[in-house]
Order: sequence, then C-alpha cells, then structure tokens
Amino acid sequence: MKLNTLVSKTLPSLLLLCSSTTFALDSAEKFKVAVVKHTTGADKIVAGDYANGMKDIEMKKTIDFNHAMNLCAAQIKTYKFDKAEESCTKAIDSLSVNATRGRHGKLLKALAYSNRSIAKHLNNESYSAYEDLLTAKSLSENSIILDNLAYFKSSTSMTTSAGLDTVAAD
Repeated sequence: MKLNTLVSKTLPSLLLLCSSTTFALDSAEKFKVAVVKHTTGADKIVAGDYANGMKDIEMKKTIDFNHAMNLCAAQIKTYKFDKAEESCTKAIDSLSVNATRGRHGKLLKALAYSNRSIAKHLNNESYSAYEDLLTAKSLSENSIILDNLAYFKSSTSMTTSAGLDTVAAD
C-alpha cells in the first residue's frame, strides 16, 4: 500500500476507545486509546469483543500499522500491557521516515506513541510512558495527545531535576 494511501485512508477513520481497565481501571478510563476504524478487528474491539478482534488481526499474514494499532488497543483493554507495548512499537516502526514528514503521518505516529505510553503507564513504567507522551506531543499537538498528557500529569507527581523531567508514581 502506498504511503499516501495509508495516511489518507487511516487518518479519517481513527476512532477513540476510552480505556476502561483499577489503577488500571481508575487510571485507564481517563486515557483515550486510538483504534483504526474500518480495518480488521476494529468493529469487534470497539464493541468490546477484544478476544475475537485480536484473533481476527492475528490471522492476518502481515501486520501493518492499522492492525498493530488495533491489536495494541485490544491488548491494553485486556491488561496485556507488555504485548500492547510490543504492538504499538510495531505500529511506530511500520511508518517510514517519509510517512512521518507530513502532518497526517506525524499524527498517526503520535497516536501510536500515545497508545504505547498508556500501556507503559499501566504497566508501572511511568518515566518511559512520559517520554513517549512527550514524543507524541512533539509530533502532534492533537487534543487526544494533549488530553492524555494532562491526565498523565495529574495522576503522577512531576519533579524537575537537572533540567530533566522525572516521574514518581503517587
């Protein structure tokens, strides 16, 4: 699939799935997880049928950006945070440098970083999660990313030391 086709078909069809996972439940319901609409497994994931959505995606011979994003979202919703992080990393890595030069490509990559930060945060990797959110924000100041960053900051203690932001979980 050509890069412009991927970006033009993916961007308009992104859905948000509010994560409803206790630290995971209490914390995750405030985060917004991106899902790519009109792709394998998306409808099932949005409907809450995560297992079958993941099964549909995993049956694909190749996992592209869209599938990796959806798989990541479903894995977050099913508390498989390590696997979610891997899937989001696949989504990030699947976008070429050329894909992320334009505004739409940067947004797609930013949303993948945002999803990965949620998986990391819910897996008690707050510092790394914060780094991903900052990377996402540097790529796009989309409201999804800004909302996730604001919630992340409100749910953790932020301190500054030697010019570096550090995170300590409450």
